[in-house]
Amino acid sequence: MNAESRNALATRTVLLLLCFAASAIFAALIPLLWHDKLYIDGLTIVHTPPLLEAFGSSFESSAFFLNPILDLLRGMGVGLDNYGLLYDNDLLIVNNTFGALFCIGIAILAVRWRIQVNLKNILIFSVFVVLFAPFYFCITKELVLFAATLVVLSCYRAGWFGLSTMVTFYVILLILCGIYFRVYYLAFAILLVFNFLFWRKRKWLSFFYVIAAVMLVVLHDHLPLDLLNKGRATYLENVSASRIEYYFDDGSGAGFLANRALTFCMLLLPINLLAVSVSYAPFIVAQAFLSLKMLRQLMRPGRDISVLAASAVMAFTMVAALFEPDFGSYFRHKVGILLFMLLLIADFEWCKQRGQA
Repeated sequence: MNAESRNALATRTVLLLLCFAASAIFAALIPLLWHDKLYIDGLTIVHTPPLLEAFGSSFESSAFFLNPILDLLRGMGVGLDNYGLLYDNDLLIVNNTFGALFCIGIAILAVRWRIQVNLKNILIFSVFVVLFAPFYFCITKELVLFAATLVVLSCYRAGWFGLSTMVTFYVILLILCGIYFRVYYLAFAILLVFNFLFWRKRKWLSFFYVIAAVMLVVLHDHLPLDLLNKGRATYLENVSASRIEYYFDDGSGAGFLANRALTFCMLLLPINLLAVSVSYAPFIVAQAFLSLKMLRQLMRPGRDISVLAASAVMAFTMVAALFEPDFGSYFRHKVGILLFMLLLIADFEWCKQRGQA
């Protein structure tokens, strides 16, 4: 390693340490404002018996995957029974433990893919890492998808997988997550494949989405509407201030399709949140920037890791338009694909060297 490489590594290390410190501080301050809104899922996971079965409860499967971490914390004397009900040392210990797991994955991406060291790039990277920190400095289901994403990206970076093999492996993991964890990951897997393979073949992709739209309208009464309603989490109606409202008759096929199409557009550019509170402004700006970068990458010729990252963000947003009950849940669940988001919004030397940017 030459002097220039050592300096770059040292700079990245300092950047990551500062970034993670800021994330921990920000995540510790946010609950003072929105305490009761952040930890409902985490408290449910703590009190749910772990069970892994096909198409079972996502909370039971989450408890199954996260129980080793929770048991370790219990063994250290950390109280979990009242997780999120009190703002105390136990809450901060738990949140920092889960936040550290995400930060390790982010650090692996930044170091192995060699994030470019310049003020603009570092600022953009840091803003996204810190802004989303409250959603991953907590007990969260999204650690499962985050870990799956980290595994496939690490295998690709190490040269063990080509891009096609990586996509195949990732889709297999998504299918397993859909069967044993969250069923909407099955839809995510399908849309990811179509977006990635056919985005440059606009006629084929348009044909697919037209057929899908017609099927939604015609087969509306035969859709798993109970599952969609469950996904909208009616228990959050009095908790979330950013509930996604439907303006058309959701009981008809045409209204159902119109509501999802409008929701998709609002998720890409959620400027309507300004009417709820100006505190959403940073998330609106971040989402607008992410959507712009996504569309720019999808317009590029060829297929590479940047286009895959854009396809993942696009597919995830489409699925969110079907299931999410509110904008807060969309931002919270999106930390599962945070690594793809970072690949999309920041510049990395390894991608540049391979002409993948």
